[in-house]
Amino acid sequence: MNKRMRELQTEIMTKVTAAKSLSEGETKDLTQAEALLDEADTLKKEFDALARVEKLEKLAVPDTPTVEKSSSGFEMLSKVISGKSLNDTEKAALITGTDAINGENYLIPEDVKLEINELRQTYISARDIVTVVPTFALTGSENYEAQAPTGLIAFDDGANIPDAALPKFIRKAFTIGWYGSLIPISNILIGAEKASLMSYLNRWFIKNAIITENSAIFAKLKAGYNSGTPLGIKTWQELKGSINEDLDPSCLLNGMIVTNQTGFNFLDMAMDDMGRPILQPDPSNATKKLFQGLPIKVFPNAQLPNIDEDHSPVFYGDTKAGCKFIEYQNLQFAYSEHYGFGKNQNYLRVIEGFDLMDADTSAYIYGSLGTE
Repeated sequence: MNKRMRELQTEIMTKVTAAKSLSEGETKDLTQAEALLDEADTLKKEFDALARVEKLEKLAVPDTPTVEKSSSGFEMLSKVISGKSLNDTEKAALITGTDAINGENYLIPEDVKLEINELRQTYISARDIVTVVPTFALTGSENYEAQAPTGLIAFDDGANIPDAALPKFIRKAFTIGWYGSLIPISNILIGAEKASLMSYLNRWFIKNAIITENSAIFAKLKAGYNSGTPLGIKTWQELKGSINEDLDPSCLLNGMIVTNQTGFNFLDMAMDDMGRPILQPDPSNATKKLFQGLPIKVFPNAQLPNIDEDHSPVFYGDTKAGCKFIEYQNLQFAYSEHYGFGKNQNYLRVIEGFDLMDADTSAYIYGSLGTE
């Protein structure tokens, strides 16, 4: 797939997403939705034509065929950083466009992106407590029911379903925001130095990306419950009672407890009347513990700070149902050989995009653990 085909794919998905939003919910604009779908169809024809040309070109073998070496993503990334020229295949795989300020923009190659995602899994990421939704669109929206489910509507065969009983929906939009990091890389770096490149990416981008994402996720979860005002919880018995009575039982099927080191210590030190710890070992993972059958996920105090010196934060229930992390699928990068000229370094800028959306905020509770 060449550069233009990737651009067309993104444009088509953006228009389809916008058309879907315009054709759903209480406020509809079917005329505009159809116009967007017509534009998407036109772009699809261009995409199909380019795909057909690409397929036929592969059948045309020259009399003296030349084989263009297929580079790995790390080799291509090293070439860009070292200022070496890219061949046509590499340019088609990497270059996404230009802008007046930064010059050419590049896509992180798929194999490098895969390594980044695998390395992410070695850290404690708040992505694990929300629903991650991948997208190629920069903006979009989803419809949510604005009231508690009331069941199906009974009606006679051939009769209209009563409008008064229909559920009401609200539309929630997302807009991808951009987050990046500057990575100083030595000019001595040459070839496909996978280990060295991943070391740079880990030190400067991955760790900082997770900190940024975690902070944004926790802020969204806090704001989504009771306008950001936590429920006061003084004892483990109060937490148990809230889990039993304040949450719909369905929220416990995929439920969890999320807190920081101080909050975990609060629960881990608690004993019942018989002097037994109230936390139980997780039979599926000896390093984890359960409370009321819910797994406890612990984040560092530095990333999920205490509310004040006497209270620590806790989320419990189905946080995955309560919040969505909209992740833009293309990691991008740019570089400059001038910024670090005096230090014999190039600077790589890696950019990711995401947004966060409230979903079913009644599926979880934000609490304040503390006895004061």
